[in-house]
Amino acid sequence: MQTSQKIILLFVTAALVLMPMSQMTKVFADEQNNVKKNNSLTTKIATHAKTTFCTLKLAPNTDLSNCTTFGLNVHNTNLSGANLSGSFFRNAYLYNVNLSGANLQNVNLSGTEFAYTNLSGADLRGADLRGSNFYHVNLQGADLRGAKITWSIFPSVNFQDANLQGLIFTHTKAELANFGNANLQNANLSQAELLGADFTGANLQNADLRNSDLTGGSLADANLDGANLGGLDYSGVDMSCHGHPVCSG
Repeated sequence: MQTSQKIILLFVTAALVLMPMSQMTKVFADEQNNVKKNNSLTTKIATHAKTTFCTLKLAPNTDLSNCTTFGLNVHNTNLSGANLSGSFFRNAYLYNVNLSGANLQNVNLSGTEFAYTNLSGADLRGADLRGSNFYHVNLQGADLRGAKITWSIFPSVNFQDANLQGLIFTHTKAELANFGNANLQNANLSQAELLGADFTGANLQNADLRNSDLTGGSLADANLDGANLGGLDYSGVDMSCHGHPVCSG
């Protein structure tokens, strides 16, 4: 091969090699720029977000607000009066936990297993409790206005004197629950399973009970003024209520 041909071949080979390298250099540079942008965004989020990962101090009146903890598993613990507002504790397991009088405003406890937990007098306004299991939980006197509870189950739960005004109970199960003297004004209890539930003395003004099953329950002394009972199964129910044509009281 002549010298001139060798030079031309060498030049072509070098061009083929260097071209993808320059492209690779550009891609690498772009990736570096993206990383820098992403790091900047992450820093910005970490700087401005209210929620932080935190070490939990499990004691009465403790401040656990705006925390994020995954896999929270608490047993036989006293957290009465604690502040958990704004925290993210999704899919937690709380067994025999005392949260009486606690602040749980806007907390995310969706998908949580509450078993024998005391939430009496707790502030649960705006809390996300969807898809949770409240097995034998005490919610007496609790405030759940604005909470999200669809697809949750409340077997034998104590709602006595609770503020449930405007709450959406659609597609929930609350068999044998005690709603005695609870405020359920404007609440949506449609398509709920309420077998054996006790609404004695409850305020059900303008409540929606359409297509729910209250078989064997009680509406004794309940205020049903303006309530919608279309399709409600009230077989065997104590209907000594007032404010509605179906009432016998």
